[in-house]
Amino acid sequence: MVTNFLTKALRELCEQAVKDFRLPTKDGKTLRAPQIVNGFLPPKRSTDLDDFPFVLVRPEQCTTDRESEEVRVNIIVGCYSEEYDGFEYGVNVVERIKEKICTLPDETLAKRYQMRYPIKWTMVPEQPWPQWQIDMETIWIFNSPRNTGDF
Repeated sequence: MVTNFLTKALRELCEQAVKDFRLPTKDGKTLRAPQIVNGFLPPKRSTDLDDFPFVLVRPEQCTTDRESEEVRVNIIVGCYSEEYDGFEYGVNVVERIKEKICTLPDETLAKRYQMRYPIKWTMVPEQPWPQWQIDMETIWIFNSPRNTGDF
């Protein structure tokens, strides 16, 4: 449950970071801010809204010890552009989100989740032109519930 609260807070941060950023869509006429998506894109043809542009926030891995939890959350950016340098849209989105994360007060999200460096992003090597994807990995630490023996 705590991980779901973390990803919700990250989605809200991403929304703030890209809300005024307009990117091309498949129809070639419309520009819009990336949609912020929890986990995975919806199944094809389940919605009339084109998937691109998007920002997915997906928990990928968790390590728990007695005192804390470390959760790795991937932020996946997808953009659409028929331009040969269309990948630059994705880089711009990643940079906006990264800047927002790196300027959190005390590197803490929602007064609870401590960001850990490094933040890494990777350009997917085989881009499915005209769709572009960049994956960013973030790491968050927070206190684990402790067993007090009061059961």
